[in-house]
Amino acid sequence: MYEVAFEGFVLQCEITELVDVESNPGTWTSDWDAQGYRELEFRVVSGVLYDENDTPSDLGSNGCAKLAERYAEFIESELYRQIDAERENAA
Repeated sequence: MYEVAFEGFVLQCEITELVDVESNPGTWTSDWDAQGYRELEFRVVSGVLYDENDTPSDLGSNGCAKLAERYAEFIESELYRQIDAERENAA
């Protein structure tokens, strides 16, 4: 489970699928194989919005779904950042 926080929102996210193919410059079958690629699918399990007094409000499933759609690129990049940090710490 990963936590993504921004603009007063704190989301608990679950990665449902992760594909991380490293580059293989000797491969000519496709640019993706030669350069590598990453794909990530996630779902927001729960979320909270904190107001200016740090009072939490549950977002519910509809609120979480709307945020996941609206901020998908940001959430995905934050999840990649956390995944990469975990891998660096494990090495």
